[in-house]
Amino acid sequence: MSKLKRLKELNLGTSWLSGQLRQLLSGLQCPLESLELPVCYLLPVDLSYLSQSPHAPHLKKLDLSGNNLSGDLLPPFQALVGEASASLLCLKVTECQLMDVHLISTLPLLSRCTRLCYLGLYDNPLSSIGLSSISLALVVYPFPVDCYKDLPGVPLSANLLEDYIDEEKFAQVQGEMHQMLIAAGRADVLWTTDVYGPNMPDYFSL
Repeated sequence: MSKLKRLKELNLGTSWLSGQLRQLLSGLQCPLESLELPVCYLLPVDLSYLSQSPHAPHLKKLDLSGNNLSGDLLPPFQALVGEASASLLCLKVTECQLMDVHLISTLPLLSRCTRLCYLGLYDNPLSSIGLSSISLALVVYPFPVDCYKDLPGVPLSANLLEDYIDEEKFAQVQGEMHQMLIAAGRADVLWTTDVYGPNMPDYFSL
């Protein structure tokens, strides 16, 4: 890839990249602006490298979906968000096992991302309380765990199926979220559970 002198967008989705990110990216001559690494079995060393690399301050789009960010990957992930805060427009962390405690600890770093307008959180076990603290232009959020019926104590993504949604509770939460946005003067914000919605940005629209 070192011969691709103008490369700015890279999608390595569903590749087994454990411990190999430095080897793959360190030879690039231009900093990446869009990097998609869904389901890449990343290790802490991969995100630690990325957070310290020349790419981090230039990233506009970052997709880490399908990597478990709830354990050892959380600190380097947060460091990466901090380093990319000046440029980041779109962050996808779908199916990353993020719970309220992880989201809340990351919020101070997300608040530094003043240009961030899209946050993909679908299929993370978050509650309506955790979700209520987010304020962006477009949020693709999961069905809150408190809107499900008979979930285990620590639900996995496989448990978060729409078939088990308490529709009445979810409608109540939707109404509360809408009123919260109106009260905050943010009626412009679009909250949706549609992960494939028409406003999903790609690199060329950033």
